[in-house]
Amino acid sequence: MKNTPIHEAAVAGDIVGDPLKDVAGPSLNIFMKLTTITALLIAPFIIP
Repeated sequence: MKNTPIHEAAVAGDIVGDPLKDVAGPSLNIFMKLTTITALLIAPFIIP
């Protein structure tokens, strides 16, 4: 199916998606860690 519009769209999507995967992964990882630490620090005050 090479040289079809579907194949060209898949290749273009892969090229565009690669840099976004490299950037979004680490930033989401930091956000998840920050959310976890915040929840652990607040939990003793919420749970009696």
